[in-house]
Amino acid sequence: MKDRNKRAAIIYSSIGTGHKTAANALCEWFSMFDVDTICVDALAYVNPIIRGIYARSYLEMVRKAPQIWGYFYESTDSPEAAIGLLGGLHELTVKLNARKLLKVLVDFSPDAIIFTHFFAAAAVAQEYKGKTPIFLVNTDFLSHVFHRDRDIYDGWFVASEEALLQYEADGIDIEKVYISGIPIKPCFMTPPSKRSARDKLRLSQDGSVFLVMGGGIGVGPLEDVVESLSQIREATVLTLCGNNEELREAMKERFFDSVNVRVFGFVKGMEYVYAASDAIVMKPGGLSTSEVLCMKRPFFLCGVIPGQEQRNSDYLLDRGAAKTIFEPRRASHTLLKVLEDEEEKAKLLEASEKLARPKAGEAIVKKVLEFI
Repeated sequence: MKDRNKRAAIIYSSIGTGHKTAANALCEWFSMFDVDTICVDALAYVNPIIRGIYARSYLEMVRKAPQIWGYFYESTDSPEAAIGLLGGLHELTVKLNARKLLKVLVDFSPDAIIFTHFFAAAAVAQEYKGKTPIFLVNTDFLSHVFHRDRDIYDGWFVASEEALLQYEADGIDIEKVYISGIPIKPCFMTPPSKRSARDKLRLSQDGSVFLVMGGGIGVGPLEDVVESLSQIREATVLTLCGNNEELREAMKERFFDSVNVRVFGFVKGMEYVYAASDAIVMKPGGLSTSEVLCMKRPFFLCGVIPGQEQRNSDYLLDRGAAKTIFEPRRASHTLLKVLEDEEEKAKLLEASEKLARPKAGEAIVKKVLEFI
């Protein structure tokens, strides 16, 4: 009888979109190595009321009170400050029907367990620690103490040397921390050409195309940025509002008579949208930024949320891979100043190329397979 394939359980939490996107990307990479996978939302196995409160509280904070989210993120990012909170989250996940998630894992019988978000990891570790290797994949360029629990994980995958230093400062054995990059889909290894992307999206091959993104949850000063860019002669502006239906409707209403502005919600096939564009205005989410870094397009940061996005922004700006739009109402000025300066544009693209890790998923899979 043929031996069964190796099995990997990939667990995310549906808070924002990046954790799920990373998990789905890892499933694709594992399948390329003949590893069977399940992709599980840990929040799907807790009480629906609690699930709604947990996910909704994050969305409401980042949309309506980002400074509060930033304070929470920064003030809990130390081993001392996090002990009580982490302990509380541990007890919470155990009590809130973690047994349902554990039942799924028992039925699947994984050879490795990979988290892209820490939620429910403590409960899973209670059952699997020492039996099945457990890993955490960081989905931002820097880490938070919630990710650095040596009692839960057997190994970690991070996106930068700076993140590695955070683990070292916490006294974690850095031999167990691997700089892989943030996992994105295999299609970003060979992205489509601008011409083929514009053909697919039915965009003119002439003129400029600018992409404006509010992230998966659709936040930030999109309207002002789009208004400014739409004034550029012969330019088309693609506007992505993510899962924020209220924002999408508001944008469609505001630009209903602007033939050069196209408004979308959540879009699949992002590699084509990126490839069709000449420049990108975005929020510095870890996943979307990792995708854009592979596209060889200049990108600009705007509407940065305090917390993990601010740290991502700091990292990207420090490396010279991005520019900041300080005044959304004058976004066109900032973009054109860079795009019309070939030397400045070349510097941005060179810095982006140095940070790009299109094979991060492959590196993660290969390392996990060493343990199983």
